[in-house]
Amino acid sequence: MRDMYEDAGEFTTNMLNKFWDINYEDSENYNDVLKFLNQAENFRTFNDGLTEFIKKHGYVEEDGLNEKTYIKKRTDFLYNKFKEQNISISKATLENYFSGETRPDTKKANRTNVFKLCFAMGLNLEETNDFFTKIYLDRTFNVKNVHELVYYFCIKNNKNYTYATDLIKKAEELLNNNSSKNTDSQVYTSSIREETDFFTTEEELMRYIENNKDSFNRYNVTAVEQFNKLLNRIQGSKEDRDFINKLKKSKRYKNITSEDEQHLKHCGLVIQDAIKQNIIFDTDTISEYTANKDVSSIDFMLFVIYNSPLPIGIEKTYSFANNAHLLKLIKNNFPSKHIFSKIKKDPLFSFEALRKAIILLGFYEFCFDAEQYCESAGEYFDEFVEQMDDILTSCGMGPLYIGNPYDWLFLFCVKSHQPLSTFRGIIYEACILEENFNI
Repeated sequence: MRDMYEDAGEFTTNMLNKFWDINYEDSENYNDVLKFLNQAENFRTFNDGLTEFIKKHGYVEEDGLNEKTYIKKRTDFLYNKFKEQNISISKATLENYFSGETRPDTKKANRTNVFKLCFAMGLNLEETNDFFTKIYLDRTFNVKNVHELVYYFCIKNNKNYTYATDLIKKAEELLNNNSSKNTDSQVYTSSIREETDFFTTEEELMRYIENNKDSFNRYNVTAVEQFNKLLNRIQGSKEDRDFINKLKKSKRYKNITSEDEQHLKHCGLVIQDAIKQNIIFDTDTISEYTANKDVSSIDFMLFVIYNSPLPIGIEKTYSFANNAHLLKLIKNNFPSKHIFSKIKKDPLFSFEALRKAIILLGFYEFCFDAEQYCESAGEYFDEFVEQMDDILTSCGMGPLYIGNPYDWLFLFCVKSHQPLSTFRGIIYEACILEENFNI
């Protein structure tokens, strides 16, 4: 079991202490949780994290200055670090980081700037990992991207950014030449890490890239496999749908046979859950939304997971991303019907969306399984963290982090007595709160 306090800095330690002190157990009112999740100051902004970071790396801040002067001095300090290393970047970009006007998203150009920052500050591998996962809130090295494999090699071997850009040019020339010598099998991210981890020379790295060039730029292979594995177990299948429709049509659900019960136990988890909640066969509890819903659809799956259609935008005037009372960091790429459809169509469209979907599905699967053996899944907090971290790290994703508000939401729910009910209650309240909700 990973100790969340291990190697935790001051911010992470404070977040963990606050997390364990919070005890919102009133299942009828989640306003206190939502107030906490809506206050940005409860979580570290990018500019706060960056300021704390440069203070640990030589920047000394004077007291009593106004905010505009602070921003200028912080920008100048970091910009000079870039100049010293002959690394180009717009001074306005750095100023926006410190002013809070820009939190760099995870697009390629912004990731490149963050890597440049790590080179400019002379960070080692561990410090770079910490900066990405705890301040930038994104994965560190996607070594299936040859640029980032080169960054990994250079930072690990204490090479500068200029050296890295030269290697990238050579690597791109290799990739543009003839096909790979190794075309028989897919090379996974973890394999690339393991095989290149001990490389110390340019020749070793270039030889590896040349021999495996067809494997580069095929991103998220393990993550997509894990996503599909979870989805296949949770979502109803076409066979499940046909079986449920047969039970409805013949009204056999009124007198379920032992054979039927066995069949239902092998249906998707959401179908088993929906039957338990009496929202498939019981005409008194079937809503207008679920009455004619295809039980094998993503729509139905999300309705059961959230126990509400609101997060997937059933109302034409409602947008979860725009209207839900949650921080943007939570709402952005929040798992919805639209996001699931995008992932299934193009798994590369957003790494953040894929990670969030995997966490949601992993959380639901864990809660469903835990409740089969124990009345309170909340007794399994450590097991959940360990299981979820194993899944995420195997996918090349950062482990659960208490300073990430999306991760915090699931960690909070898992420590409650009824995690799934708590999660559903929070999401429901976030969707129905009045616009004048006082946070």
